[in-house]
Amino acid sequence: MNVEGLKSFLAVAKENSISKAARSLHLSQPALSTRLQKMEEGLGFPLVERNWDGIKLTKQGFYFLPYAVQMLQEMNSASTV
Repeated sequence: MNVEGLKSFLAVAKENSISKAARSLHLSQPALSTRLQKMEEGLGFPLVERNWDGIKLTKQGFYFLPYAVQMLQEMNSASTV
């Protein structure tokens, strides 16, 4: 798990859209999808459900969300020290 993966997941959760999150992160949609899939593979569970109407967080994604926020904050704090 890395900072880019956490930022990607949080952007997708905020925007409820991979395309919108990709634009906000200045990435292509396929690049963001790949980041998200790698993060899901590393965690061992899906974070989002993808369908034609967009995305929604899975039960595991909702559970993981506050931890992702906390980890990103701690990583940012550690990098400033």
